[in-house]
Amino acid sequence: MNSSASRCHAVVALLVCGAVAGEACAQDATPEKLKLRATLTQIQDNNYQRAIDSKAMSDQVNTQAVDVIVALPYGQQRLELEANLANNKHQTFTQFDYTGHNYNAVWRWSLTPTLVGALSSKRTETLNSAADSIDPGLRNTNVTRIDNFNAGYLLGGPWQLFADYSKGNSANERALLGVTDVSYQSYTAGISYAPSVGNTLNYALRSDKGNSTTSDYSYLGHAVVATYAPTTSTTLKGRLAYIEQRFSIDSKFDFSGVTGGLDANWRVTPKTSISASWLRDIVSFQTLDSTHAQTDTLSVAPKWQMRPTVSVGWTYKRAVRNGLGSPNGKASTRQDRTEESIWDINWQPRKYFALRAALSNASRISNVIDQDFKAQVLTLGAQFIY
Repeated sequence: MNSSASRCHAVVALLVCGAVAGEACAQDATPEKLKLRATLTQIQDNNYQRAIDSKAMSDQVNTQAVDVIVALPYGQQRLELEANLANNKHQTFTQFDYTGHNYNAVWRWSLTPTLVGALSSKRTETLNSAADSIDPGLRNTNVTRIDNFNAGYLLGGPWQLFADYSKGNSANERALLGVTDVSYQSYTAGISYAPSVGNTLNYALRSDKGNSTTSDYSYLGHAVVATYAPTTSTTLKGRLAYIEQRFSIDSKFDFSGVTGGLDANWRVTPKTSISASWLRDIVSFQTLDSTHAQTDTLSVAPKWQMRPTVSVGWTYKRAVRNGLGSPNGKASTRQDRTEESIWDINWQPRKYFALRAALSNASRISNVIDQDFKAQVLTLGAQFIY
């Protein structure tokens, strides 16, 4: 099963309740009717294929992207369209060149003041990391499309009911390690309680039916999401879910478990803020040695608004992925530890022009041979907004 779709299960089951519950508030937003955005980015990567040190090779990637964003109000309804075209050219690994075609279309509807929702379709085309490909020397793109319909019904007071239907598919150009192509249909229903601004408690039940390259599968998830704002400058968010995934091909690939996370955002001063999070995820990871994997990710990200036009940030992420299951009758012992530190600076000297620079150091240590890597990435970008 594809990793992006697997993460979608966990993320949507945990967050859809909060997202749909806020749909009524979103209807009040009035974005600009037309916006054009052009972005130029240059990336210098000293280990593009995420290979061991002795095989590391650098590459320069130049990306030109154009976005067209349209918002058309029709009374209480609104149509939002966003189209993106991104051309990616490599200096060394020219076989990785590709042009991404992406779009996101949303129809935000309101039948009555108490019955609102959205109908959307989204397509994303991205490049999988060479470290996750069976053949790291060949380009491996992923195309994911999700069609979605959601509705929220205001019961009165702090209570709201919501429902969500999604149909999605994710396909890779070539084989990936531990995951496959997938298509699915998903149904979610839940209830939201919001006693005051910034404080919510939501429950959602999600049920999926889908198929991957290797097998049909079913998914069931129960999720509780709570948001608490003790002060105007502090927000805490907790997510807890129990998930089950079953495969028709062989019960040894089935898995279940508890996932969740904690997020904290604190505005220390008018110019400085800190966000921190911990996330546990469980996804299908079918290899010769594992059936699924559990990943724990810790991150912290302070930000300083030096001036109205200049901001500096630092993001640190550390993750541990443990292979689980026993496809060969022997418990998986694979463990991958990844670490990433990113410094970035953003400068917007004019309303319609912005510059960005970022320096990233990433590494992975694995108990599987030839899976370690270190990489340093320098990113320079300019964006024009009309």
